[in-house]
Amino acid sequence: MKFVKSRGKRTLEKVRNANEKLRETRGGGTMRKTMEQIVLEGQVAKCRSLEELYVLWELMQQMEEDPFGNTCYPELDQRNFHVDGIADPEHYDGTLYILKETNMRKMIQKGETMPVASDIRADFLSGKSPSGRVEYLDYLTSMQKILWEEKHPGEECKLSGKKLREKAAVLYINKRGGKGAADEVSMDYGQYYIEFIKKQIRLLNPKTVVCCGEDLFRLIVMEVFQNKKQKKNREIYMKWKDLVRGDVFFADRDYRPVKETKKDEAEVRVVRMWNPSYRVNNGQYVSLEEYLKEFKRRLSGKKEKME
Repeated sequence: MKFVKSRGKRTLEKVRNANEKLRETRGGGTMRKTMEQIVLEGQVAKCRSLEELYVLWELMQQMEEDPFGNTCYPELDQRNFHVDGIADPEHYDGTLYILKETNMRKMIQKGETMPVASDIRADFLSGKSPSGRVEYLDYLTSMQKILWEEKHPGEECKLSGKKLREKAAVLYINKRGGKGAADEVSMDYGQYYIEFIKKQIRLLNPKTVVCCGEDLFRLIVMEVFQNKKQKKNREIYMKWKDLVRGDVFFADRDYRPVKETKKDEAEVRVVRMWNPSYRVNNGQYVSLEEYLKEFKRRLSGKKEKME
């Protein structure tokens, strides 16, 4: 009985700690987790495959209380789930692209709001999806070409777009999907399901991670990598000094930060890149050519910024 009682106290403490973190993230908002969700979340670390992880993830979504306006758009069903990951396991080279969400605006406009369960890996590979052309496909394919040429100095990449995408994986932070809006729903989803996202990245085992958005880069570097220090009062905080100086974050295979001066010893790099819908110059979208020029600059570590 003593053991059960002690275990119960630890579980309650986990619930309080998890909900306190969510309140801090939301600035005192209403995002909370039930005891059952915390227990389910604790099983994530034991997942040995993406399939196991996705089963728990879908169940967690269905158990979420009052997600609308917080981690789910009111126009969508909270049971939506988009399976993502490695496009082709046989050709995967360790490149992972992280984006906010699949854009379901067209489906919302048509009133197709029933639960959607789809495998976007096939969409990413073919370039087509039920709602039309895969968003930002040209950007992702072109970055793949640049990364291929980085690995093969002096050679021009002549691979087709599909062959290039075969080597990559894609991860959408918000598995329910969204509508391309400039709000915090997908990032709130990311904080709520961060343990699942962390596990998915570990299972994908990437060598190069391209975060298509400043907020995504911040989320991944602060939450996924073990860049933590412990204060005497046990408050955990993140130490960024000397670790993120440019646009690339380096880490070892255990996801511990590596200083830029020792980047040759790093096993993983995380690249901070713009969202493909990034706007400059009085609200104009950055062209594909400008975007790729900036991507090359960031990979090279050059300090000059694009005008």
